[in-house]
Amino acid sequence: MKTDSIQEVIVVEGVHDRQKLESIYPGIECIVTGGSEISEATLKLIEIANTSRGVILFLDPDFPGRKITNTILERVPECKIAFMPSSEAKSKNGRKVGVEHANKESIEKVLANVFTLRDDIADTITLEDLRIRGLLGDKHSALKRNEVSSKLGIPPANGKTFVKLLNMLSIDIHTLDEVLK
Repeated sequence: MKTDSIQEVIVVEGVHDRQKLESIYPGIECIVTGGSEISEATLKLIEIANTSRGVILFLDPDFPGRKITNTILERVPECKIAFMPSSEAKSKNGRKVGVEHANKESIEKVLANVFTLRDDIADTITLEDLRIRGLLGDKHSALKRNEVSSKLGIPPANGKTFVKLLNMLSIDIHTLDEVLK
């Protein structure tokens, strides 16, 4: 993805994340949250940026990153989300996880596949659909859900949250079955 094809402002956690993106996409514009204690001023800036250009949340795939994402989505639910699997965002020593540690190819792939959560659609996939496909209620269900999550580019989740994510992203049963093959 070229910088000129990214019209939105990217929201990241720290300056190192911003620097990583700038090294790949010179001229990209980012808002840095400064960590999980996101200020009211930063939230307001994200609201304004979303109204004028749109926003992509590209936060670390860890607990603080999810906390920041949830905080922002409470205020600006129509933000786009770029989800980086933690396996692709580990530091060289394996102790840290973050956008700044991901390689160029992983970052480009994630930014080419952003999604928006939707809550205005009728649920199409049910918990029973997950049970039938071995994604719930089986000793290997969590592993199978994680594999499907990775293929779909969405965060791993427990069964109830997984079905909610699938429906919010308008992923239908046919798409789910294709991914399971």
